[in-house]
Amino acid sequence: MDGKENMEVEHLQEIEKFIESYTSFSKIVNKIQRQYLSLKETYTRQSRELQSVNESLQALMKENRTVTEFLNGILNSLSSGVIAIEKSGMISHMNPAARKILGIEENCVTSGSMHYDEALQAVENQQFSAVETIATESPLENREKKIRTCHGAVLTLSISTSLLRNRNGEIVGAVELLHDISKMKKLEEQLAQMKVLASLGEMAASIAHQIRNPLAGIGGFASLLTRDLDAEPSQKKMAQKIVEGVESINSTIQTLLDFARREKVEKTVVDLKAYMNDLLDGFGMEYGFEDADKRIKRNLASGKVIHVELDSELFKQALVNLIKNGLEAGGADTEVEVGIGEIPIQAAKKQYGGNLDLLGSETVARISVADNGPGLPEGELNKLFAPFYSRKENGIGLGLSICWKIIQAHGGDIVASSGIGRGTEFSILLPVKSG
Repeated sequence: MDGKENMEVEHLQEIEKFIESYTSFSKIVNKIQRQYLSLKETYTRQSRELQSVNESLQALMKENRTVTEFLNGILNSLSSGVIAIEKSGMISHMNPAARKILGIEENCVTSGSMHYDEALQAVENQQFSAVETIATESPLENREKKIRTCHGAVLTLSISTSLLRNRNGEIVGAVELLHDISKMKKLEEQLAQMKVLASLGEMAASIAHQIRNPLAGIGGFASLLTRDLDAEPSQKKMAQKIVEGVESINSTIQTLLDFARREKVEKTVVDLKAYMNDLLDGFGMEYGFEDADKRIKRNLASGKVIHVELDSELFKQALVNLIKNGLEAGGADTEVEVGIGEIPIQAAKKQYGGNLDLLGSETVARISVADNGPGLPEGELNKLFAPFYSRKENGIGLGLSICWKIIQAHGGDIVASSGIGRGTEFSILLPVKSG
C-alpha cells in the first residue's frame, strides 16, 4: 500500500471516529434535552403547586388577620379590663378599658415595657394577681383587691385570672380580667349607712314625739312657777333652770326630728360665689358670733362664675353647721377659711379618692371650710359622719350626719381631712351646672 492509500485509510478512520464522537455527542445532547424537558415539566408542576400553596397561605393569613382584627375589636370594645402578661410578669397586652381603669396612657404600655406590679400597685390582697396565678398555676375567680393607680387613686377591683399555654401545653403567661367595683362598694356602704340612718331616724322620731308631750307640760308648769316665785329669788332661779333645761331638750328633739326627716330637695341654679357671700354677710349676727367678720376668711375669688343646683335653704343648714363647728373647734381664737373653686373630675378623684361619682359630671365645684383648730387624729376621720358621734361635751353627734344627708341629696359628696396640730378641712364636692 503506497503512501496515498495510507492517507486515505487514516482519513477514513478519522471520519469514523468523528462519526462515533458525533453520535455519542448527539446521544448526550438528546439525553440532556430529555432531562431538561423533564426538569421543565417538574418545575412547571412545582410552580403550580407552590402557587397553590401561596394562595392558600395568603387566604389563611387573610383569615388570621380577620380573626385577629375581630378579637382585637372585641377586646377594645369590652368595658372590662383585660391584661395579658408573660411568665416574667411583663405586660404583653392591655386593652383600652384596662388602661382607662388604671389611668395609663396608651403610649406608656408597649409589649414588654411595663411590669404587672408597676401597673397595679396593690394596697390590699396583693396575692390576687396574674403573677401569682403563674407562680401557683392556680386560676382565680372574682377575687377583690385594692390597688393604687398611676394617678394615686385607690380602687377596689374584682379580678379573675387564667393561664396561657402554647400548643405543647407549656405555660407561657396569664391573662387577667378586671372590673372596677369601687362605685358599687361605695354604694353598698352608703346603702348600709342609709339603712342605719333610717332605722335610727324612725327610732328618734318615735322617742322624740313621746318625750315632747310630757316635756311640754313640764315646761309650762316651770314657766308658771317663774312667774309666781318673784318673792323667792332662789326658787325662781331653780324654776328658770328647769325652763332652760326644757328648751335644751326641745332643741335636741328638734335635731332628732331633723335627722329623721326625709329631705325633699327643691333645687334651683345659683351663682355659687354670690350664694356664699350672701350666707357669710350676716353670719355673725344671725348665729351669735359677734366677731365672725374677723374670724371668717373668704377665698371666693373664683376665675369664672360657677353655677350649681341647690336647695338654697336646705343646703344652708349644712354650710352653717360646718362653719359653726369650725369656729368652735379651738375656742375664741379659731379662724375659718371658706373657699370655692372648680376642678376637673379626674383631678378631684386624684385628690379626694377615686370613688367620687357626681352624676357623671366632668367638672366639680368645690366648697371648702377649713379651720386652724387643734385638728383630729386620723383614726377619727371615718367616724365624723356617723350618727351620735361627737367630740363636743354636750353634743349629740347628729350635725355632721345631717350635713352628709343634705349633700348626698344634692348629688354631691363631702370629704374631711385633718391631723393633730393642723386643723380640719371639709370639702364639699358638687356637680357643676353647665350652660
